[in-house]
Amino acid sequence: MKKVDAQAAKVLEEIVQDKDQSFELNGQKYKIVAIDNKDDSETTVAEDVEKDEELKRKLLQAKKDIREGNSYTSEEMRELIRSGQV
Repeated sequence: MKKVDAQAAKVLEEIVQDKDQSFELNGQKYKIVAIDNKDDSETTVAEDVEKDEELKRKLLQAKKDIREGNSYTSEEMRELIRSGQV
């Protein structure tokens, strides 16, 4: 996110307070839109895992595989794919 200086902030505040939050700069039209801190559609990873049993199962299996050494590096996986083993 870009920080703006005091002068630019003042201009932006004036635009935001106006009913029409659009403006023109160098012949190009822009519109300012507020971004909510947390949109209802945004969830945390923990919330996603809690809601989705399949995702939870896959993540638990991945943790188990890593613990047991059943994992591959990217290069190892590329080689398996190239050789037709996967």
